[in-house]
Amino acid sequence: MNELLLKTAVRVWLMETLVSGFNFFVLMNLVYEPIWGPIVAHQIGMSTRIVYIFIFAYLLLRYVGKYSTMDLVRVGILWLILEEMFEWVGSLAIGRSVAEILIGWNIFAGYMWPYVLIAYTFSNLIVGRTFHPGKT
Repeated sequence: MNELLLKTAVRVWLMETLVSGFNFFVLMNLVYEPIWGPIVAHQIGMSTRIVYIFIFAYLLLRYVGKYSTMDLVRVGILWLILEEMFEWVGSLAIGRSVAEILIGWNIFAGYMWPYVLIAYTFSNLIVGRTFHPGKT
């Protein structure tokens, strides 16, 4: 197990979470939603988030440099678990109901949260196997 990669992956996830907070609270709620409405704001914000998740994955792997395919799978699972814990614990702590949390899961209504979770899970594997950042 690549401990350096996993420890660095947690730090990168924390930085990504800060960027996501800005994306959600400032861009989606204050900029996009008043102009285009809640669904389009969500779609813009989540599409942007998917892109920068892949950018963070690239930067992580470029920094660490040494990783195996199994390491990339582990980081994906780690990021997924961290994000889901943050989403559920944080949302329930601020008083959001389960029904309100689950709204973002409805892809048939135009919401994109499941795609973001897919990006967390597979971004490192896709980036690592496709671009091989950090490897010489």
